[in-house]
Amino acid sequence: MVQFSRDIAPLLAARCLECHNEKNAKNDFRVDSAESMSYYVEAGDGAGSSLMLDYLLSEDPDMLMPPTTHGGPLSAAELALIRVWIDEGADWPEDAVVGEVASQELAPESPTPAAPRSLLARLWVFQGYFHPAVVHFPIALLLVGGLFVVISWKYPAVGNQVAIVCLALGTLSSVVASAMGWAFAAQRGYGSWSRVDMNSEVFWHRWSALLVTLVAVILSMIAIAAYKKSHSRLHAIWKVGLIGLAAMVGLVGHQGGVLTYGKSHYEQAFEVLWGAPPVPVGVDPSPDVEPPDGVGQPGGD
Repeated sequence: MVQFSRDIAPLLAARCLECHNEKNAKNDFRVDSAESMSYYVEAGDGAGSSLMLDYLLSEDPDMLMPPTTHGGPLSAAELALIRVWIDEGADWPEDAVVGEVASQELAPESPTPAAPRSLLARLWVFQGYFHPAVVHFPIALLLVGGLFVVISWKYPAVGNQVAIVCLALGTLSSVVASAMGWAFAAQRGYGSWSRVDMNSEVFWHRWSALLVTLVAVILSMIAIAAYKKSHSRLHAIWKVGLIGLAAMVGLVGHQGGVLTYGKSHYEQAFEVLWGAPPVPVGVDPSPDVEPPDGVGQPGGD
């Protein structure tokens, strides 16, 4: 008989916990929570459970968990172990721990080595890791550019020059940041560009960011044409557009913050402002536990 603490917990800790833990629950799915796991497991029916059918055995590389970039798929022995555990009732003892303690009890099989990548593929993945460090650069530039458009109404000599420089630099850096984001998303198991999931916040975040980049490129072209032709109407278009672009950047940035820190992040900020004590990192402030938004999507986008 398969025992959770002895057989399943170490496997989950070694193969899944990195991306699905309390502090980094990709798409709100956790393997260290019996309740979270229960949304994907049909006790007594391993073959029909979403965890097995839709993810661990998926033929879609964007749905397969763990992704190939993280040593997936699971070995035949690991898959059989999980399926038998589910078939036997998916018992999860109250005192069972999925983490460092459990992972030391039994060393799971070594992950299947990934196929060798070409130099170009390795460079694409490499630059993606710098997305978190670079993405704030275009955000700041485009927000400042929108601010200086407003300043140009009072001080045109200063405002116009700074605004167009911020627009140009913000556009170039947003193209770079977007490319990094797409590469990093695939590396972290959120799926490639062809992955379509209307229920995933990551899906909307990545495409809204791409829309911002496209709008920035168009506005930059209009601004260049305006200066070459000294066209007052074109000047008005790119200036008004830059203010709107700044607002879009703020919304996309807000969405990114929610994905990183949780939906209640800003609510907690106001609660602290009104005198409530801050919530410790990794603690869910909500009194009731609701099914995760990504039910059926443990891998995210």
